[in-house]
This record gives sequence, C-alpha cells and structure tokens, in this order.
Amino acid sequence: MARGLRAATFTSKPSCILLCQTSHQPSSKSSALRWVRTQSTYTPTPSHSVAEKPTELSCSPLARLPTSNILRSLFLSFFFTSSTLFRPGLAIFSGIANSQSAFLNPDKNPIIRVLTRNIVYDQFCAGRNLAEIQRTSSLIRNLGFSGVALCYGKEVQLGADNKYHGRSVSMQEEIAQFRKGNLETVAMIKKGDWLAIKLTGAGQHVTQALMEGKPAPPEFVEAMNEICRGVAAKDCRIWIDAEQQALQSTIDSWTFDLMRQYNRGGKVLIYSTIQAYLKIAREKVQHQLQLAADEGWTLGIKLVRGAYIAADQRSKIHDTKADTDLSYNSIVDDLLRGQKFPVFDKNSNLKFELLLCGHNSQTIRTAAKLAAELASAGKLKVVPEFAQLQGMADDIGCELLQISDDAVKNSSSPAFVPKVYKCLTWGSIQECMQYLTRRLVENRGAADRMKEGAVQLRQELKRRFVGA
Repeated sequence: MARGLRAATFTSKPSCILLCQTSHQPSSKSSALRWVRTQSTYTPTPSHSVAEKPTELSCSPLARLPTSNILRSLFLSFFFTSSTLFRPGLAIFSGIANSQSAFLNPDKNPIIRVLTRNIVYDQFCAGRNLAEIQRTSSLIRNLGFSGVALCYGKEVQLGADNKYHGRSVSMQEEIAQFRKGNLETVAMIKKGDWLAIKLTGAGQHVTQALMEGKPAPPEFVEAMNEICRGVAAKDCRIWIDAEQQALQSTIDSWTFDLMRQYNRGGKVLIYSTIQAYLKIAREKVQHQLQLAADEGWTLGIKLVRGAYIAADQRSKIHDTKADTDLSYNSIVDDLLRGQKFPVFDKNSNLKFELLLCGHNSQTIRTAAKLAAELASAGKLKVVPEFAQLQGMADDIGCELLQISDDAVKNSSSPAFVPKVYKCLTWGSIQECMQYLTRRLVENRGAADRMKEGAVQLRQELKRRFVGA
C-alpha cells in the first residue's frame, strides 16, 4: 500500500541518516532500508579523462540569445573573476541578505532595489509577479528550451552555528505562506514543466524539524499533498532541492515518503537531488536505487554538483574539484550504462529517471555525446534530461539546444534528442536574497568556467557586430 509523507511516524532517526554513518552497520528492522555500500574505488573510463571537443554544429549555439543577455553575462563574468570587485561586493550583498533592517530591504529601499535588480536579480530570477514571470518563461521557451522549472525563491539558510537567525512567526503562518507561494507557482507552470521546491521554504519551524530529524508536521504534510496533486493534474513534475547537510538526511527521508505515494505505476512525479561534491554521493545513488527496487516504486534522480560549499561541513565534501568532477562524471557514466552500481546485478531491468543539472560544459557535453552513442547502439539504460539555472551556463545550454535541433533536422527518427530546461526562481527581491547570495558564491567558485564562457560570449558579439 502506498504510504504518503508521514507525520509523527518516526520513532528514531530517519532511515537516510545512515548515509552519513558509513562506519556503522545499518539497522535490520526493515529490508527496504538495507544498507548496500558501493565500491569505494572507481576506474575512470576514457570519457572521464579525455577532454571532449565541442560538437560540430550547424550554427553558433549562442546565436539564439538576445544581445542584452550576452552583455549582462559579460559584465557579471568580469565582476565574478575580479577579486577587487567581487570581495567587497559579496560582503555588501551578504549583509543585505542577512539584515532584518527595513532600510536594507530591497523591496522597501528604492536605491538598493534598483542596484540589486539590475546587477543580479534580473540575471538569475524570473520576476516578482505573474506578468514578469510569464514574460521570462515565454522568452525561455522561445529560445527552444523544452520548458522551465519554476521555484518559489523563499528559503532558510542556517548560520555557521546551525541556527536560524531571523524573525520568528508561528509554524501555521509559515506553512500557509509556503503553501500559497508554491500553489501560485503551480498555477504558472505549463504541461511538461517542473516545480522546484526547497523544503526550508516552509519556514523556521519546518527547518528545525529537518535539522532534528523529526517527522514532517501534519500541516506540512497536508500542504505538500495539495501541491503534489496540483502538479500531477498539470502533467508536470517536482524536484525536491538538496540543501545544507545539517538538513539533508531528513529532506531525503521526507522525499522518500512522497516517492512512495506518487512514484507508482511507472510514473515519476517526485525527484530527489543528489550532490556529487559529497564523498558519499555514489553511495547515496546506490541506496536510493536499492530502496526503490525493494519497495516497488520508481526513483527520479536529479544530479547536481552542489551549491552549499561555503556553508556545509568541509570534511564531507570532496577535497578537490578534480575529485568532484570524477564523482559527477562517473555517476553519470555508470547510470547511462546501467553498470557498477550493485543494485543492477539483481535488478537489470530496474527503471528510473535522470535529470542532469550542471554548468560544467565538459561534463554536460560528454554526457550528451555518450547518451547519443549508447542510444544509437541500443545500450542506453536511462534517457537523461538536462537543466541549468537561469543566467548560468548559457553556452552549454544553447549547445544542447543546437544538438537537439540538428538531430531532428538530420534524421527522421534520431536515437537521442536532448530535452533541456531552465530553472527560474521567482519572488520578491528580498525573498530571493539568500538564493542570490548562493548564486554569487557558486559563480565565484567557478571562475575558470566563467572565463571560458566569457570567451564564447565575446566571440558571439564579434560575430554579430563585425561579421567575423
């Protein structure tokens, strides 16, 4: 029998907290929650160690972008790669994001609002109201993207002491706002789109329950079920975002409960998010695949690198970028091939779905090429879909779109046509401040990638204005 997101049913730690306890053996209380540890070593295939050349395309991928987008992206790439500008800029921005002062609230202070909106908000967010969001979504679809993933921007970030610092209101009021914001988001998405949800968006009290490994509050369960029914009725899907590791074990557990209820009959409504920069990322993939296989529902995986490196416990994250690259690439390779995860040994026909979210052009390019090769040979285990955040990695997103266009143009029945989505966050500027702060930090950590992207942006401008 399908079990919904459970309220007040856990008598101990949520089962997925075992993921962070790799030195201990799991409880044997439930065969569905058996711990299966993935091999700790991995031998990379050639595709992981050899740089993948850009696919030969019929035209420049960036040709579809408006000139205004290219100019703003170039400005931000200069800002992110300049230590002189970035460090004081981030300090000021973080101060605004974490302040409770009305004077520093960009929704109330017109000067701060103009600066914040023009510099970062319009680059990374969809808008503040229905008209702005619909305009942004239409522009994204007109570029050729398969759809959008829309996310209500409110979230909670913990401080270094793992405590929430902010104005406290009742749990009922917080969850009511969470329900309202997400149902408004559901009303704005179209068939085939996604709803992206951050569980901390439900406020301080739900965040505290997540941190303490408690059951989902009944009011939250009711709100999530209403949201899930609304998304299913529109033939859309939901991904539950990963967040800080102090919260993630319980986020996973609550997400599994939703999957048990809604990912039945071969349909996948709910996707969990796995962060490849974690040292236990491969083990989490194996655990979730095994759990789905044991319990008879279908797993949806959204694979990301990770966006909380500035706030998470550093020892849980891979030591180097190269280690994170190998983690992400090897997981993708093995899922596309259906190999090297122990669950496949006894479940060769196991079905799951995979969404690859990333902004590393090398990784995404390699994944798309491998998927096409495996599909042509009839060996593709799972058809990957792709997504990038609004305002980031336009070069690789547009390259995937051009690959898709060329595949359809050159064959009446192409083996693999990439589906690509853009994730758009909406809300007032103040509601999106924590999200925008993380985007600033994430982009700063990817300075090399931004320099590479800036080269392509400058080449596209030159092509437009000089004709070269």
